Amino acid sequence: MGTRHKHADVIIAWANGEEIEYKWHGEWHDWDNNSTPSFYEECEYRIKPKRVKKEGWVNVYPDNYFGEIARIFPTEYLAREYTSLSVACIRIEWEEEV
Repeated sequence: MGTRHKHADVIIAWANGEEIEYKWHGEWHDWDNNSTPSFYEECEYRIKPKRVKKEGWVNVYPDNYFGEIARIFPTEYLAREYTSLSVACIRIEWEEEV
């Protein structure tokens, strides 16, 4: 039985339709999915990380409110229930890689 290819997991993922990235000069770049990746042993490849949208609520407090300026909560309900001393309750969105 032969030796498993260094990039076997990425090759299989690419064959199954996953988007692939390669590292060039220390940065990750999208592989053009219209061509077949080379999968050279000396190069680095990875499955492109998925990005997930997140949402939170920030309570903004007056100066010196127990040493906090703001606190993030997963829901508006929790943010508003936590304290009535906030000067603002703001909805925020961001993306994270998974």
